[in-house]
Amino acid sequence: MFIEALLLGTVVAFFRGGTMKNMRLAQIRMPALLVVAFLLQAVLSFMMLAGSTWFINQRMLLYAISYGLLFISLFFNLGHKVVWLILAGSIMNFAVIFLNGGSILVSAEALQEAGFLNRLSLIEAGRLPHYLLMEDASGVMTFFAKRFTPPSFYPVSQVFSPGDLLISLGLFFWIQALFLGTGHYQRARMLRIDHHGKILKR
Repeated sequence: MFIEALLLGTVVAFFRGGTMKNMRLAQIRMPALLVVAFLLQAVLSFMMLAGSTWFINQRMLLYAISYGLLFISLFFNLGHKVVWLILAGSIMNFAVIFLNGGSILVSAEALQEAGFLNRLSLIEAGRLPHYLLMEDASGVMTFFAKRFTPPSFYPVSQVFSPGDLLISLGLFFWIQALFLGTGHYQRARMLRIDHHGKILKR
C-alpha cells in the first residue's frame, strides 16, 4: 500500500498545483538511506515469499539493517512534521517483528477475507516461518499485527497493519508537501529595522 500512497499523493499534489520544480527544491536529507532501506525490505519480503532459505534464516539481521537505515534517515528528516507518522508506523512494525523473533504477525481471518488462501495454507503448514498467525499469539503486539483489509471496492487485495497505515498516510502527505514546495527546509529569516522603525525581512 506504500506504492499506492506515493502515487495517490503525487496525483493529488498535481491537482493542487504542485510541480516537479518544487520537488527538486525539497531538501530530503539522506535520501539514499531511505531508498536502500525500502529496497532491502522489498527484496527481503519477495525472497522470503519465494522460499529462499538464506533470506529466511538471516531475516532478523536484514530487518535490523533495513530498519536501522530507515530510522537514521527519518531522524534527520523530522523537520518535516509528517515524517513523525512514518517513524511511528515503522517503530510499530519493527517492534512486532523484533518481539516475535523476526516473524510478522498476520490475521488468518484477514488473509481469508483478502483471498490469500494459498498463503494462509503455507503459513499453517509452517512453510513460511517468517509469518506467525495472530490467532496463535498473545499480548499487546497482536494489536499491531497485519489484521486489516481495504474496503471491497478497493482494486488491490492486501492485508495491512496499523503501522502500515501510518506509514502510508505519512508518505501521502509528505509527497504532497514536497510537490507543493512546503516540504523543504528554509533558512531562518533575519529581521532588520531601518531608521524609520520599519521591520525589514532578509
